[in-house]
Amino acid sequence: MKGSTFVRWGRTSCDGTKSSLVYTGFMTGPTHTARGSGSNYLCLSSNPQTKSFPADWNTAPGHLYGIGWELTGIDRSKSSNHVDDKDVPCAVCLTKGKTSLMIPGRTSCYAGWTHEYTGFLVSVRTESGFASTEYVCADADPESQGSTNYNQGIISFVEVRCGSIPCSKYRNKTKLSCVVCSK
Repeated sequence: MKGSTFVRWGRTSCDGTKSSLVYTGFMTGPTHTARGSGSNYLCLSSNPQTKSFPADWNTAPGHLYGIGWELTGIDRSKSSNHVDDKDVPCAVCLTKGKTSLMIPGRTSCYAGWTHEYTGFLVSVRTESGFASTEYVCADADPESQGSTNYNQGIISFVEVRCGSIPCSKYRNKTKLSCVVCSK
């Protein structure tokens, strides 16, 4: 089947009418308190396969950690709060289109594009003071994976800071929505 893949962060399924599941896994990446190693998030498969490495390849390794929801400052009466301080699942999806695109600051796709899912922009907290990570679109109706988050790596909502970003279009300190589209 031709198409492209995208990761649905915060969910264990794809929309079966527009995309199909390749695999499910765990959101992983750098710890929020260290420097070095990778800076992007990975959807690590729930069904790992390993290969033995030669003993002479024993070098200083990079580290990969599970990522957990860190949703401080939110209204605890909302339904999505059941994921706070729990691990983030992910699903790798194959879209029947040719390409996929995450658009920050929108909830709908532009004309000619197919909606895959809507969510909220997340990354590591700015105040962590250490690792920088990529921005990803976490599903607006998130699930959790497991029951405990060890705070090795965490994600939080991303807010706009006006200045070079025009306040006439974006309100200062507003959390950003996002949408994943395919074409």
